[in-house]
Amino acid sequence: MRYNYQLMWDSYTGLGGFQDGSYLVRYPRETDEKYRRRQQLAVYPNYTKKIVETITSHIFRRPPSRQVESPSYIEFMKNTDRTGTYIDDFMRKLCKLSLIFGTVFVVVDKPRTEQEVQTVAQERALGILPYATVRLPSQVEELQIDEYGNILSISFREQYSLRVYTDNNWFIQTSVETISGEHGLGRVPVVAVSWTDALLPTQVFAPPFIHEIAYISKELYNAISELREILRSATFPILTLPSKQPVGDITVGTENFIAYDPEGGGKPDFIGPPPEPARLYMEYIQMLIEQIYKMTNLEFVLGTQTQKSGVALEFEFQDLNTMLSGIAMNMEQAEYKIAEIVCAWSGEQGFKGTIAYEKDFSFRDAERNLKIAMDALSLQISTTFDNELKKQLVRTLLPDADEETVQRIDNEIDGLEGLDHQLKREL
Repeated sequence: MRYNYQLMWDSYTGLGGFQDGSYLVRYPRETDEKYRRRQQLAVYPNYTKKIVETITSHIFRRPPSRQVESPSYIEFMKNTDRTGTYIDDFMRKLCKLSLIFGTVFVVVDKPRTEQEVQTVAQERALGILPYATVRLPSQVEELQIDEYGNILSISFREQYSLRVYTDNNWFIQTSVETISGEHGLGRVPVVAVSWTDALLPTQVFAPPFIHEIAYISKELYNAISELREILRSATFPILTLPSKQPVGDITVGTENFIAYDPEGGGKPDFIGPPPEPARLYMEYIQMLIEQIYKMTNLEFVLGTQTQKSGVALEFEFQDLNTMLSGIAMNMEQAEYKIAEIVCAWSGEQGFKGTIAYEKDFSFRDAERNLKIAMDALSLQISTTFDNELKKQLVRTLLPDADEETVQRIDNEIDGLEGLDHQLKREL
């Protein structure tokens, strides 16, 4: 299943039909001039971007914990896409794109060179290292999968070419020629990254997280424009003027007047339209905004007038926590798959290491976490339990520490640092 990806992207960026006004629905018998004016004055409140950024910032509020032993992936993390992007920044971008498009594809490739290379060491010396690029679902031209959902072959439509990957070969087709080669990985070097789990094994394209939000945003965009037209055309009082002389053609508005027969008495006055139409639009707009936040489990941030019980708020927080945990788990699984392909490119026998994303997004403060951890440590349940709990505390209390510092602290907790010094003294 494919979706209206252009609307998803425009909803996040505020561009496209939201920028030029083409997403406005024209009134029946609306003149070209009035429609163009509405397009020029239309305002788009971008709730979609705010929600995507909020969810992503929560998932990456603490950097993922990694203990990596594979040399190729250590190098890959430092320069993921050949532009100096660190793995955390790359995965953060992937998370945003998966929320917008549902599923995006990461191609883990390696630069091709005309030089003859015999060893992995020579490749590293020449800078021929695996790197990652992103392809959108709208670029997928053809996709073949097995009954388990594994990709057997995939082709991407690019600006001037068609790029194809199979389990052992690659092809680049242009209008002039076809270039091909063998990568020999025994798998397609492409990872499908989705924000949610597939319900069926053969469901590769997940629905965009913002799918319904984008359509509600389009409706909100129109409602605000229609409300503004009411305010602009009918809100201001209109002058009524008694006159015995016929009045020529006029357009009722803020710069004109209505003449009436003064028989029976009369004086200049002002009349105003009823406020009900504008009030109804305002209530409708508020309802649309509330729906956007409810669909993303963020309704508690609206501060509605109805006071909710502590149980109800806790239930809403738990819903949000569960949703964020699910997205984080999918990002973690995607990075594991990327790491496997990186190691395969480098001739290593699988990825060696652990990758752990934050999965608890409850609104507990650091002081409370520390108290719980200290109480647990006082029980002395086991050495392994104590060491792992201390490592979690390090990441909680030192969220800005670099990977090397955290790894050194982990070694000290495990006693490896002291053991290393002892071995050096014995040698």
